[in-house]
This record gives sequence, structure tokens and C-alpha cells, in this order.
Amino acid sequence: MTTPRTLTVYLGSSGRARPVFQESAESMGRIIGESGYRLVYGGMDAGLMGQVATGALQAGGPVIGIVPRKLQDSERILKGLTETILVEDLWQRKKKMFELADAVVSLPGGFGTLDETLEVLYWGKLKLHTMPLVLVNIENYWAQLIEYIETLRDFDKRFLIVVDNIEDVIPALDKWDTPSITKQGGHFPHFEDEIMRKTGEPIIIDTPSIENSYYAVCALGLKQLGKHTRPIGFLNKDGQFNGLLEWFITAEKESFITEKCLMLYDVAENEKTLREKLSHQGAIAIDLHKEKWGERREKPR
Repeated sequence: MTTPRTLTVYLGSSGRARPVFQESAESMGRIIGESGYRLVYGGMDAGLMGQVATGALQAGGPVIGIVPRKLQDSERILKGLTETILVEDLWQRKKKMFELADAVVSLPGGFGTLDETLEVLYWGKLKLHTMPLVLVNIENYWAQLIEYIETLRDFDKRFLIVVDNIEDVIPALDKWDTPSITKQGGHFPHFEDEIMRKTGEPIIIDTPSIENSYYAVCALGLKQLGKHTRPIGFLNKDGQFNGLLEWFITAEKESFITEKCLMLYDVAENEKTLREKLSHQGAIAIDLHKEKWGERREKPR
């Protein structure tokens, strides 16, 4: 494999994560900068996102932030970035971050991070790219999710690297072999428009797969941001979604999502009970500034 020169890093924006996660993010940024890589990330000053960018900038590495125009005021851009690219919406942000990458690294995060992570695996299965995704399993944060996705019928292990420490990311990329597949051109499928269409029809996830998990987590992330109010439910026959649902609980315990995020969906073992629950699922308002992001980060010195 040709050693990648641009790393897109997905990670949490919560300012309430434990110090071990914050320190790991800043160390990851420093390693990227010191190793001569370019960092691409979501442009925010909050949480681990601000930490990884600060680490890379202080190490002298170039950092590109990708920020949706409509969220400039609410999503706080970190000062001192090498370049800030404004895009139209959340989907265009994800697409641009993906397009600029030679490889993708996912550190601990919430719905947004998992959405982006599953998207890369989904597109890999569709042969739309040949990039590696490195999942950094700090403190076993991703353990339940890894166990879950490894059982899914459309999971392609050739695109996933799992490491336990940020120090192992670059060596793992150096050893990675590009899958011997013929890339397919054309459309990169995504679900934002379908999820946000004007309807009260519930979103019911009834079959575990990379594609459906990506769809579900994308819907949860958009609902967290107030982009739609559709009821979301998991038909958990025989515990088929247990690993994913357990990861949601871990993400809340580690403060990557808020307690209210666990109220954005319902779970039942049969469709009748699930639809009954969904008929009573109310709207949940989450103030990201107060409940998640925390204080602003100053320009790195």
C-alpha cells in the first residue's frame, strides 16, 4: 500500500468525555502532525474534535476543517485552522471529508461518529472505495459495536482495521494491504433526504446489516440535531440488535451522547408492541451548546 498522506478523523464533539479520551484525541492529532500527514476533520472547537485539531496544529501539521454553511453560527469553528471549507449541509460535509481522505480513522464519539464510520464500511462493501477505516478501540469503547458488526451479512472485513491505542494507527496503516477489487464509479448512496422528508411515518429497523445500521444511526443523529421528528424504532427479535443498543448505552455513559438521546428511539421484540410505542414517541429537544459541546476552545498557541 502507498502510505496515505491525508487522514480524515471522525470523533466526538462532546466536551464532557473522560480525560483519557480527550488526551488520546490530542495525542492522535500530534502524531498526525509530527508524521507529516494532513488532518481533515469536522472543523469544530468542541470536544475531541477540538483536541485532535489542536494537537495537529501544535505539531506543525496542516489541518482542514469542513463546516456546513447553515451551521456556521451553531457549530463553532476552531480558530487557527490551516483551511476552512464551507459546504452546504451535513451530507456535503461527510462527502467532502471522505473525498479528501487517503484513509479514515474513527476515535470514540457519538451518533455522528458512528454514522460516518458505518458509511465508510457501507460504501466499501459497495466497492465505491478501497480505503482503510481504522477503528481505535480506546478503553474498549467500540467493543460491543465491533462484535455486532462482525456478525452482519454485509460486513466486509477487508476495509476495517481495529487497534487499541492511537500509537498503533500509523503502523497499522503502513502494513495494510489494499483490497483487490475493481472500484465502482458513480453515486454514493446516503439517506439524509429520505429520512428528513415531510412525513410522520415511523422509521422501523427490522433487519441487522451495515446498511440498515447506517440508516438508523444517521436518523438518530439528525433527530438529535432537530432535523426531523419521525419516530424511530428497532424490532429486536431474538436480541438481534443487542450489540448496537448496548453501544448506545456505553456512548451515553461516556458522555458522547446525552441522556435524552436514549429517548430518541424505542425497542420491542414484536412489531405490534413496537408500533404502539412509536405512536407515543414524543419530540425531544436537545441543546447541544449546554448539554454536549461545553466551553469554547481558544486558538492554539
